[in-house]
Order: sequence, then structure tokens, then C-alpha cells
Amino acid sequence: MGTRPVPSYAHMKDQFPTHPLKAVMGGYSTAGPKPRNDDAISGRIPSEPYELHAKGAVICIADGISTGRNSDKAAQMAVLQFAQDYYSAPESWTVADCSARLISALNSFFHAQNRSGSPEAEGQVTTFTALIARGQSAHLVHLGDTRCLRLRAGTLEVLTTDHTTSYMGNGQALTRALGIDSHVQVDYREEVMQAGDLYLLLSDGVYGVLGLREIGAVLADLDLGNQKALEKAAWALCDAALKAGSDDNLSAMLMRIVALPSESLTEAHQRLARKAIPPALSPGNRIDGYEVTQVLHASTRSHVYRVRRADLEGSFVLKAPSRNFSDDLHYLEAFALEQWVGRRIDHPQVMKILPQEDSRFLYSIFEWVEGETLRDWMRRHPVPSLAQVLPVLSSLIAAMRVFHRLGMVHRDLKPENVMVMPDGRAKIIDFGSVQVAGFKGLLAGFQTERPEGSLNYIAPEVLTGQGATKLSDLFSIGAIAYEMLAGHVPFDLEDRAGHLPSRPSDWVLEPLGQTRPDLPEAVGVALVRVLSFDPKARPVVMSEFLADLRAAQSQGALTPDFVPLLQRGSKGFWRAWALGASALALALGVMLVLGQP
Repeated sequence: MGTRPVPSYAHMKDQFPTHPLKAVMGGYSTAGPKPRNDDAISGRIPSEPYELHAKGAVICIADGISTGRNSDKAAQMAVLQFAQDYYSAPESWTVADCSARLISALNSFFHAQNRSGSPEAEGQVTTFTALIARGQSAHLVHLGDTRCLRLRAGTLEVLTTDHTTSYMGNGQALTRALGIDSHVQVDYREEVMQAGDLYLLLSDGVYGVLGLREIGAVLADLDLGNQKALEKAAWALCDAALKAGSDDNLSAMLMRIVALPSESLTEAHQRLARKAIPPALSPGNRIDGYEVTQVLHASTRSHVYRVRRADLEGSFVLKAPSRNFSDDLHYLEAFALEQWVGRRIDHPQVMKILPQEDSRFLYSIFEWVEGETLRDWMRRHPVPSLAQVLPVLSSLIAAMRVFHRLGMVHRDLKPENVMVMPDGRAKIIDFGSVQVAGFKGLLAGFQTERPEGSLNYIAPEVLTGQGATKLSDLFSIGAIAYEMLAGHVPFDLEDRAGHLPSRPSDWVLEPLGQTRPDLPEAVGVALVRVLSFDPKARPVVMSEFLADLRAAQSQGALTPDFVPLLQRGSKGFWRAWALGASALALALGVMLVLGQP
């Protein structure tokens, strides 16, 4: 199981709250009366403020089954690998999605070892429970019979459910654990935290002999304010269980929430506005060594320039927010998020954001992309062939798959945000409306509203406030494909912003064949499906839409100058031909009758 290096967050110093999460942890584990300790614990509270803000703090516990030859190794690997891989995973993944992926990978590894037939590898079965404190939420990941408890305002509560069943009237048997089966079902739960909460992860060697009252009594007289105090509390719990007659391994891992991240809208705005928004620039103006050579775009929302720098080769694109939105927290947050997204995606079909040294100004530097916007490309290709359209669509889908794997939805795909390069492939040049699933609850203005931009490419569910998904981006690609082929958008909504259609009957697509009878019928069928009002009616994966178009291309198309026989000549000609043919048939019939003996 490979891991990725933990990224550096030094350049993100302005992108976390003024008052971040504060937590302390401590733990203790012992074999107790047994010769081997099959329990394992681990935890981490990042020292980097941004990493703590984006990923949170983690504690884990695992209890390997005592009959397993290598269950102690499984328990140790589970707690260490989960914590390590969690911090190496993209911050854009939700905690639930990230945890499910990591648990699935661990389970697959253990299950493969158990089926290997090697005495040195088999017998790797373990329970697992983790608590991730992130933002203002506690995320629980659990399977087996290790437990998570919460002490709040003097009251202890068990937050997990044991996955066990009675076995022939003699104790409990595990029904879920890592390594038992090829697939594993994990319990996931999200709880709102409060400052002062104490979370406890305990093995059955502890809670099996200590009830909630006994556990509360042990903790009642202890200081729980720092790491050493929590380590002492964990030891005290294990010691009390041992004295109470526990015959098992004993482990306790504790985390106390000292303070929750808090930031007023004013503080958030001040954090994001520490850098000055540059004024509108003209050719010849300079900013931090970059000289403006061309104004590419200027609007009330942003300014985009072509720039060059003496110590760097080639041209670049400088994008700066508009001063009109200097007091708009959500706008500044979206601008900062675009920088974050651009630094995390490295794909030939996505415009790169370059590293930027410290500056007192707020702007981004992008790579310069040779080519033309897709809007200009469509003007030059009013009636393109399917062969000309497919490279563009293939590029867009390849780029979107990268966004989606990182838990991101673009939400604003349109011809103006796409460049077509000289080789015919496309590159996405704007991602200021990207929605990052993993940032829910971390941004002051988490993006749930309709994105800015043209309504003609936004999926119905987004327009009606149901939120964007991967299938919403697929709808946008379908709208672009339809416009490229038909010469007009599938649904013209620009003049209906105040009365947007919300019923399926309002989203009936005009058949592509009415505009492009030269294209195979299967192309229109594929577009009808991808532009469905109901997201569930669209292809499950984007590549399926692309495969439908390629299959249609292989069918071939009618040549533009082909005219069916029945459409040739005038109606009078065919009427005369029909009368003549009928008379001839009648005459032949009479001759046959007269000629009979």
C-alpha cells in the first residue's frame, strides 16, 4: 500500500481561520495479562495551521482478534496506515469518501493476505474505530467492537454500535472486521462538537469490565487539559479495568476539544483581504515585475491580462479580482479557492496556475495557452463534422474526470471558459465556480447557490437549487456538444432568468436531425440522453457519452448531396409515372386472361 508525501502548506498561510481548532490527545495500551498485545492506537494533531484547518485531528484504535496469527500486525498497520494516508489524501475529498476509500484499501490488503496461504501473512483480522475532529464536526469511522464514547457536560454516551452477535450462548462473535471478507461495510457518523468535549476510543478489554459509571468515576478526579493529563487518564482507565478483572489487552485513546474554530464574517473578510486588489491596468503597467502587454478581459467581476516578465521566458496570464467586490466575502473566497484548485490539478487539459511569491497584491498567474476560445472556434466551424467535435469533447471529459476524482464539480463549463489548441484538443481556462465537496463547513460561504455565468449550460437541478453533482457537469458538456453540432444552444434561457423552467416538459430537446440531417441518428439519441432533465437518466459515467458518439461516428453518415429516390423529381412526374405503371399492369393482366385456353 503506497502513500503520497504529505504536501507543504506554507503558501496557504492566509487561507485558514484566525481562531483554528484546538485539541489535545493522549493514549495508553498494554497487553495486560496476555503474552501479546493485539491492540494498537495512534493519533495526530497537525502542527501546520492550514493542515489542521483542512484535515483536522485524528485518533484511531484497533483490536486484532486473539486467534489470528498476525492480528497484532494488522491492528498496528490499520491505525498507522489510516492516519498516514488520511493526511496524504486530497483535502477536496469529503471525510466520508476519504475514509471509505482508505478502509476499503486496508480491508482488501488484509483479505488478500489471509487468502495467501502463507503462515507469515495469514490471520490478519482486526476491528477499527477512528475519530476525526475537523471544523466543528466529529466524524466517526467504525467497524467491529472497539467503541467511541463522548463525555460532555458530565454525561458519558456511547456513539458506536458493536458489530457482534451471540455465539452458541458462549460470548460474542464479530460480524464485521477488517480482513474477514472481500467487501466491508463501515459505519460512518457525523456529530456536531462542542468545546470541552472529550472523546474516548476504548478496546473491549476496558469497557468490557468498566461500565459508564465506572469510566466516569475514573475521569472525574483527573485534569484533562493537556497531553500528559490525557495520557495519565488513559493509563488510569486501563489500570482500573485490569484491577476489575479484565483478562484481555487494554487500550484507551482520548482526545479533548479545547476550542472550536471560530471566525466572524468580518474576520474572514479581513483574512482574505490582507492583500490589496490591484487597480485596473493598461498595457505598459507593471506589477511585481510583470508587464502588461494586452488586456484580455475586463468586467465588473475581474480583469485578465497578458503579461511578460524579464527574468522568465514567454507570456503569462494575470488575473485579478475587481475592486467592485472588495467587500464581498464570498467573491474573495471564490477567488482564493480558484488559486487552491489550480495548484492541485496538473493535467494537460487544465490551465496551470503558477507558483507565486509573496506580494501585497491579490492576483493569480496562469500559463499562457496558445489557441482560441471554443466560442471563436464555433464561429469558424458553423457546421463541423463529428470527427472535428470529438477531440474537443474528449479533452473536456478527460479534464472533468480529474476534477471529479478530487471531489470537485466545475459548475460553469461553457465555450468562453474553454480554449481550443492548435492540435484540436481543448483546455479549461477558468475554474472560479468550482465546488469542492470536502470544504463543506470550512468555507464562510460554501458554494451551494447557482454559479455566476450563462444559464444556457447549467443543469436543471442546479438552476432549481438542488445542488451540483458530477452529472451536472456532464449536462454542461452535452449542451456544449449540442451547440457545436446544431449551431445553437439546446435550451435558450438567457431571457428567462426570472422565470426559469422547472418541469420536465420545459426541457424537451429539439431533435438534432432537424438541423443536422447529415449526422447519424445515434448522435441525436446520445444528446437527448445526456441532456435529460432527470440526472438519473443521464449516463452514469462521462466516458459512456463519448463512447456513444464514437459508435455513432463508426456508423457513418449520409452524404450531404445524397437524395433518396422518392425525393427526386416533381410530384407531377411521380403521379404520371404511377398512372402509367398502373395502365401497363392492367394491359398485361388482360393479355394474360385472353391468352388462356
